[in-house]
Amino acid sequence: MNYIEIEKFCTHHGVQVTLVREFADFGLVHLQEQEKQAFVPEEEIEKLERMIRLHSELGINKEGLEIILNMRDQLLNLNSELETIKYRLKQLEEEQNLRLFGSEENVDDL
Repeated sequence: MNYIEIEKFCTHHGVQVTLVREFADFGLVHLQEQEKQAFVPEEEIEKLERMIRLHSELGINKEGLEIILNMRDQLLNLNSELETIKYRLKQLEEEQNLRLFGSEENVDDL
């Protein structure tokens, strides 16, 4: 797993280290502490960047960020479930057509 120093991340994004630490203290992002330095895990970068944009551009507080992130996760999960259901439905329809018409070739001729 790769990590980015919190100071470098904050300098690059033009935010204070205290803001990222507040997000971490609130449980919105996980930081790795080593030898009195904090690091952002690579898989947290995109989420942290999203939080910073929402906070600085729209003025959304930590509580609002938590709600937005949870809703986004739920939406992504629902979309994934929907894709799985659509795929399974297509499989079942194809199986049903094979039972009704005998082969895929006959279905295409219809």
